[in-house]
Amino acid sequence: MSASAWSLPLALTMSVAAMACGGSSRSAATIAPAAAAQDSNLGLEELRKSLESTVLENYVQLSYGNMDSLLDGVAKDRNLQLAGVTPRDVLLGPNPPGLHKDRRLYRRRIVDGLRILSKNLDVHLSADGSVGWIYDEFSYRVLYMGREASIPIRVTGVYVRDVERWILVAEHMSYGVAIDDIVALRTQGKLVAGKDFKSNFGTAKELSAYLIGLIGGALNKGLQGTPSELVPELLVLMPAAEQEFHGQGAVDAAPLAASFGADASIAVREFQLQLAPSKRLAWVFANLVVKTQRNGDAVEIPLRGSFVLERRKDRDWSLMQMHISAALLERQLSERVFGPAE
Repeated sequence: MSASAWSLPLALTMSVAAMACGGSSRSAATIAPAAAAQDSNLGLEELRKSLESTVLENYVQLSYGNMDSLLDGVAKDRNLQLAGVTPRDVLLGPNPPGLHKDRRLYRRRIVDGLRILSKNLDVHLSADGSVGWIYDEFSYRVLYMGREASIPIRVTGVYVRDVERWILVAEHMSYGVAIDDIVALRTQGKLVAGKDFKSNFGTAKELSAYLIGLIGGALNKGLQGTPSELVPELLVLMPAAEQEFHGQGAVDAAPLAASFGADASIAVREFQLQLAPSKRLAWVFANLVVKTQRNGDAVEIPLRGSFVLERRKDRDWSLMQMHISAALLERQLSERVFGPAE
């Protein structure tokens, strides 16, 4: 579902390597606290519109720097998964340190105002209407040398229905970077790995291991075999800006590992996995590592990823949304947007 263009601000952001490449490893899923199921007096279309309104209202609050109002719509008491563009901008767990800080990019530049143009807001709901996930691309506009600079930022998020409102539980922001540039940054020692964290452990270890295995398969082998009725809802965002695939394009796209070379493989290093109360939808944030070779030398490239998986009716679990990115320091982003510093 696409919303018309809005001038709004940007919303907030155990090793399983063998398993993700086809082996097995221990893992776990943390069951999210109970949330209200689909409101008895609202249908799926009304819930979808409600979520769209919530997302857009959050942008408005951020545009004015109303952090308290914005955070009122964040599930502070639940296990959050928030990741921004920069390597250290990762907040995990309930009410994590730093949640109440202003985490916007170029926050020192935006004292004179910030504009964000929301190009296309896509909204999807779980079958029972209790969980929604979104994708948008923003034109994040800040002043630079007296002129307005436009920065394309990709954002995906997960919201859960809590009584009569939607609250944010996961968000992932990124700036698209070409694969060759990512490899060059790594070989030059300039690609900073994202913040390390511990994989979550809980009671649903077998299911968690299975879902991480599905993610590993998608990264290394692609999405062939996705049930035909789910294909129209698929979204795959790979690291480069042009690697945005929807629907059948996501099924037909070469797997991410192939972008790094015929010999490349991708493993999940750490992850946080949350299950909806229905246990039929899961969302995951993970640190990834690409293993490949350049000029005869082994190279490991750190990436990050967020994923939404759903189990509908009597079908097996399917990946519905995948967002992969390379984290950039703010100065590295500036070099791409504003040019090299003089």
